Amino acid sequence: MDQFKQLLNQLLQNDTMMIALVGGLAILLVVIVLFISISRKKVKNMQNEAETLYTSIKSISLPFKMNKAESLARVNTTIKEAVEKSQIQFESVQEVLKECSSELGEIDDLIYVHKTKTAKHQLIELMEKLRSCESEANKLDAVLNSILEQQSTQREQIIRLQNRFRVDKGVINSNRESYNSGIEVLEDRVLTIEKMFSTFEEWMYASEFTKAAKQQEEISEAINELEMLMKEYPSLYEEAKITLPKAIDETSYVYSQARNKGVYLEHLEVSKNLEVISSTLKDDLNQLSEGHVDSIMDSLLESRKRLIQIKDQVIHEEKAHDELKENVSFIFEQIDELERQRLAVNELYERKKDRFSINDMSNHLSQIELNVEQLKKDRETLKGCLLEKSIPATTLLLSYKDLCADTNDVLEQFDRIKEQLENACSDEIRAQKQLMKLQLILNEIHVKMNKKRIPSVSLTYSDDYHKASLMVKDIRFLLEASPLNVDILNAKIKEAIDFVYTLYNSVNNLVGMANMVENTIVFGNRYRSSNAEIDSELTRAELCFRNGQYTKALKIAISAIEKIHPGSYEKLLKKSQGA
Repeated sequence: MDQFKQLLNQLLQNDTMMIALVGGLAILLVVIVLFISISRKKVKNMQNEAETLYTSIKSISLPFKMNKAESLARVNTTIKEAVEKSQIQFESVQEVLKECSSELGEIDDLIYVHKTKTAKHQLIELMEKLRSCESEANKLDAVLNSILEQQSTQREQIIRLQNRFRVDKGVINSNRESYNSGIEVLEDRVLTIEKMFSTFEEWMYASEFTKAAKQQEEISEAINELEMLMKEYPSLYEEAKITLPKAIDETSYVYSQARNKGVYLEHLEVSKNLEVISSTLKDDLNQLSEGHVDSIMDSLLESRKRLIQIKDQVIHEEKAHDELKENVSFIFEQIDELERQRLAVNELYERKKDRFSINDMSNHLSQIELNVEQLKKDRETLKGCLLEKSIPATTLLLSYKDLCADTNDVLEQFDRIKEQLENACSDEIRAQKQLMKLQLILNEIHVKMNKKRIPSVSLTYSDDYHKASLMVKDIRFLLEASPLNVDILNAKIKEAIDFVYTLYNSVNNLVGMANMVENTIVFGNRYRSSNAEIDSELTRAELCFRNGQYTKALKIAISAIEKIHPGSYEKLLKKSQGA
């Protein structure tokens, strides 16, 4: 000690040493202060981290979930064991949290009295305890969430149902007029569903989850039914209150109109059916006012279908009645006309069968007579049914159409026989007309030849004219013969037509040629006195004309005229054609 004092005194005596010593002590003091400050700050950070972790664990709503789980376990024995285990874990976690809370207080005191080192050691231990507690708390939270999943699911589902219900209420309030009297039904359903939501909340509050689940199902069914009413009621109302009553009135009107016209409709039992449909509609309206729409749609559709069928049947009967009334007199008259024509054909057949050698038609005519008699009987039967008015017009219309078909069949048979007779007679008439034409043509040929007095005619003309005359006589003889041979007659007429018309054309050509020669010579005569060559040529033409060489005579005469007046041929030709 004495030595130390001596050393100190020596140092103090030495100023330099003194300054150095003071500086070293100051630095050491600063380092110590900094170290203490850093250590304390680090411990403070550890304290904050521990407090944050503690708060995080405390924020897990384990007490609330544990209470819900215990309540659920009282009504659901299947989860009772799991809840009991969770209760043990919960108490353990709560105990650890309580200890951690106490330790945090002690650590805060140690830090306050600057016992940093001790506080640090306790914080390290506390952090380990808190991390272990956090793990246990998370596990317990997961178990409780699993146990309480039924409640969460129910809550999510009920929220969705509430949203749907809220939208449905808005639609109902916005479209009150379209629901007509059904608005009262819909509002009543809305009140019922609101009460059901309240009941659900009561069961949930009492942790009666099974009863709440059942109530939720009932709410879902009620909302589905409400939405079905919202969707179906307007159309059902329109169908029941407007469309069907209108259809009933229309059907009644059609029925009354048809009856007034005398249409037989008793077999349709329209009045009885309309009464049944009206009664059914009244029941449907009562059901509709109570909101029972499940079976109403089928009932309304069935009623509409029956009304359409009844109306169509009445209209069908009325149309059949009108068609009968309009056409039946015609077919009756047609049968009478058929009988008259049958008698006329029989008479014609008797008169012409020998004349034309017609094949025996007696059997066919007898069959037609039997068929006509049957048509008369069927006609009288149909007349009687029409007068009695005890059979539906549609049934009578079928009989009428059968009578028309039978009548047409007889008409076809009759027309075939009539056509054969008329064809035979028409051949004779046609032959007579052709004979008259041929005779007129021969007369015209004879007149032309005599009037023209042509100097020289071919010898064949007389022969041809004589032959044509004989052909006409043969045709006349065939027409007067009995029986008439139509085939030979037609052949003779065809032969005579070909020959006579050929002769007619030849005579026309000959007369025309002679006219042209004469006109040409007459035209040239005015130049004979002044032109010797023309006189000579025309003399040659006259000699050829007298000898019957008309073509040569024409060529000579035209050639002579062309020398004086070129183009005169066309004028002469026009003059000849005019003549």
